[in-house]
Amino acid sequence: MEITGTLAVLIGAILGFIISIFVLRYFEKNRKQKTIIDNLINEGMDYYSSSLEVLDKEENLNKAIQTYEEALKIRTIEKYPLDYAMTQNNLGNACATLSEVRNKEKNLLKAIRAYEEALKIYTVEKYSVDYAMTQNNLGNAYRALSVVRDKGENLAKAIRAFEEALKIRTVEKYPLDYAMTQNNLGTAYGTFSEVRDKEGNLTKAIRTFEEALKIYTVEKYPVDYAMIQNNLGNAYRTLAEVRDKAKIMTKAIRAYEEALKIYTIERYPLDYAMTQNNLGNAYGTLSEVLDKEGNLIKSIRAYKEALNIKTVEKYPVDYAMIQNNLGIAYGALSGIRDKEENLAKAIRAFEEALKICTIERYPVYYAMTQNNLGNAYRIFLEVRDKEENLTKAIRAFKEALKIRTIEKYPLDYAMTQNNLGNAYRIFSEVRDKEGNLAKAIHAFKEALKIRTIEKYPLDYAMTQTNLGSAYSTFSEISDKVENLTKAIRAFEEALKIYSIDKYPQYYKIILSNLERSKQSMG
Repeated sequence: MEITGTLAVLIGAILGFIISIFVLRYFEKNRKQKTIIDNLINEGMDYYSSSLEVLDKEENLNKAIQTYEEALKIRTIEKYPLDYAMTQNNLGNACATLSEVRNKEKNLLKAIRAYEEALKIYTVEKYSVDYAMTQNNLGNAYRALSVVRDKGENLAKAIRAFEEALKIRTVEKYPLDYAMTQNNLGTAYGTFSEVRDKEGNLTKAIRTFEEALKIYTVEKYPVDYAMIQNNLGNAYRTLAEVRDKAKIMTKAIRAYEEALKIYTIERYPLDYAMTQNNLGNAYGTLSEVLDKEGNLIKSIRAYKEALNIKTVEKYPVDYAMIQNNLGIAYGALSGIRDKEENLAKAIRAFEEALKICTIERYPVYYAMTQNNLGNAYRIFLEVRDKEENLTKAIRAFKEALKIRTIEKYPLDYAMTQNNLGNAYRIFSEVRDKEGNLAKAIHAFKEALKIRTIEKYPLDYAMTQTNLGSAYSTFSEISDKVENLTKAIRAFEEALKIYSIDKYPQYYKIILSNLERSKQSMG
C-alpha cells in the first residue's frame, strides 16, 4: 500500500510522539535516580559533618557510611564514574573517622579499600587535583593503620601516598595543600624512624616540617604554625636520642616554646596542655646532659602546667600519662636532692596513674607504669625500709611482666627482666642469698634473649655487666670456680662494647670487676 504524504507526516508525528515519551521517561527516570543519589550523598555528608561536632559520633558515622554504601548501589563505576569516585572518597573519610572510635583495624582497611576504588577513576593524568586529595587521605589511613599492625610496611605505603600527592600539590600551585601534606609526610617519617634508619628518617621529618613552615607562617596561619612547631619539637626530641643531645634538645625546646606563643591556656587549652607535656619531656631529656637539677625543675613545672587542663575528671588517660611523666621527673630529681621526699612524690604520681591505667582497660600503660613504679621503689630502699621496698619493687616488675611478654613486647620484656634481676640481686643482700641470686641470674638471662650484641649492643653490655656481678657474688656461696668463670666471661662480653675510647667510665668499672674476679680465682 502506498503511503501518501499526509499519512507519512501523520505516522511520523505519532512515532515522534511515542519516542519523545520514551525519552522523557528515560530522562525522568534518570533525573529521579540522580535526585535519590544526590539526596543520599547529601544525607551522608550531613551525618559525617554531625559526627565531627556532636556527642553521638559513632551513630552519625555509621549512618553516613550506610548512606554512602546505598548510593554506591546506583553510582556504579560503569555508569557514573566521577560520582562513584567521589562517593568512595567520602566513604573512606567516614570509615577512617569511625576507626578513631571503634574497630580501628577493620574500619581503616575499609577506608583504604574505598580510597583505592576512588583512585581507579581519579588518575593523575585526568583528575590530578582529586588524585592528590585521595592520595593524601590514603596516606593518613595507612599511617593510622601502622599503629595497629605491620608498622614498617604500612608507614612505607603512607610515605609513598604522600609523595604521590606532592607531585601535584606543589608549593607554587597549591601552597596550603602542599604544607598540609608536608606535615603529614613529616609525621609519617617521624614514626618510621621508630622502625628503621632512625637518624635518616628523623632528618627527613625535620626537613618536611620546615617545608610546611614556609607556608604556615605565624602571621598568616598561627594555629597551623603552632601545630608544625610542636611536631618539629617532637622530631628534634627523638633525634637527640641519636646524636648531639644538648644541641638538638635546645632546638626542640625552642620549637615547643614557639608553639606556646599561639597555644595559650586561654585560647587553646588542650593544645597548650599537650605542648607543655612535650616541653616537660624535652627538659627531662636535656637534664641528662646539661644542668640536671635546673632542667628537671623546669620539666616538673611544665607537667604541672599540663595537669591544670588535663584533670582526672575530664581527661583521665592524659592525666595518667602526665602523672607517669611527672613520676619519672621526680625520680630523677631524687638523685640530686631531697631523695626521700622526691621519691615519695614519684611513687605518689605513679600510683595516681595506676588509678586510671588498670590492667583490664589500659594494659600497655599499666605495664609501663608498674615498671616505673618498681624502679622508684628500688631506689627508695637506699633511704629506708630496704626489704619492704624491694618486695614492692619485685611485685611491680612482676605485674609489668604480665603484659610485657617476650612474644608481644620483646624490648619491654627485656628491660623489665633486667630491672627485676637487679632487684633480686640487691634482695640477696637482705635474705635468701642463694635463692635470690639464682632468680637474678635467671632474669638477666631472660633479658639477654632479646638484648643481643648484634641488635642492642649497649643494652647487651649493661645486662652482661649485671650478670657478671650476680655470678661474682654467687661464687662466694656456691661453686666458686664455675661461677667466677661465668662472671669473667660476662664482664669480657660487656667490654666488647664498653671500650676505653667510647665509654671510659664504664670500661674502668668493668675492668676493675673483671680483675677482681680473676684474682679471686687464685
